[in-house]
Amino acid sequence: MAQRKQLMGRSYVVYYGRGPLAGIESYDVAVLEPQGWTTPQLRALQAKSVSCLAYLSALEVPDWRVSQAGLTDGDFLRVDGQHWIKEPFGNRLARPDAKHWRDVLNREADSLYRAGWDGLFLDTLGDVEDPVLLDKAPGLVAQTADLMRVLSFAFPDRPILVNNGLWRIVPLIADYISGVCWEGNLTPELLKEPWAQAMIDFLGRHAQERGWVNMMLTRIDGTSIAATKSLVRFMEEADRYGFLSYAAPGNYAEAIRLRDGRVVGPHA
Repeated sequence: MAQRKQLMGRSYVVYYGRGPLAGIESYDVAVLEPQGWTTPQLRALQAKSVSCLAYLSALEVPDWRVSQAGLTDGDFLRVDGQHWIKEPFGNRLARPDAKHWRDVLNREADSLYRAGWDGLFLDTLGDVEDPVLLDKAPGLVAQTADLMRVLSFAFPDRPILVNNGLWRIVPLIADYISGVCWEGNLTPELLKEPWAQAMIDFLGRHAQERGWVNMMLTRIDGTSIAATKSLVRFMEEADRYGFLSYAAPGNYAEAIRLRDGRVVGPHA
């Protein structure tokens, strides 16, 4: 496999709505829903020196995607005889070892690579770290890590970032990725917890040794004084620990927060 290119940048944004959207070009890296962007729109954004990462859900499957991908019951995970549903969105979880599902993901990743996306942002791998699944289906972690290995061949020389899956998945796939996005309610108080400090140290070591770019992603609604204070604290903490940071102002598909704190978007 070719040497994987490192992701470069000091700022990033996440937007799952339809492009283009003024303000995205002020960021170095943009995580985008590829179905919302035409090739000319993507090229125009890349021409402004924005590295564009294509969002791809590795395990969660919304209802609209089932028929589109030709999925059948055998592609989905069952626990105690029932489909495993990931709340709050009601998505079903695919089996990471299902051949048809793997073929679907490989085709999608290959298509994104050929379309010229600068990298891949893989989400929902961490769903298998649910305590119930670890107890009832312990083989899922190894199967998900193997799925990541297979998908890495579709983007052989471009950055791959994974969202969450920090405790069980990331240690198994470190050779295949370019960094990690840690998404959650990442308050300064939480980040001081011993378990959080252990994760910060773990990811920091990989950033030094492997050149990873690590991100923190949270949600801070609105632009009130309280929200602005929370935003400043979040950004300061992330920077102190060596992470890029982004605080979404609400739903990722509805608006973005500009670097000056303003919120813009079709539903802002």
